Amino acid sequence: MKDWLKQMLGRMFQPISRSDALRIASHALVNGAKGGRLICHDTQPDNCRIYQTQTEPCWYIYAPWSDHKEVMMLRSSRVILVGKLTGIIHYDGSAQDEG
Repeated sequence: MKDWLKQMLGRMFQPISRSDALRIASHALVNGAKGGRLICHDTQPDNCRIYQTQTEPCWYIYAPWSDHKEVMMLRSSRVILVGKLTGIIHYDGSAQDEG
């Protein structure tokens, strides 16, 4: 999205708050993962390596995986990126932080 369009959207609508982002992410979770804890970050955490560039600033929300695999296993964290201007989920997948 163009910078001018982002600025215009920011002026027309209230930005997505942290609690709004958590609500949006919790709706994206499959029933089996709804009981897990969500952790929301304002900026991209140091250990989060998402190589897809985002077109708007995002909330980085760590969420449980919904595949019902063993909890005690070596795997990357799940991260959901929620746009701060639009509330769109831009990414839902691996944070690439394993190992």
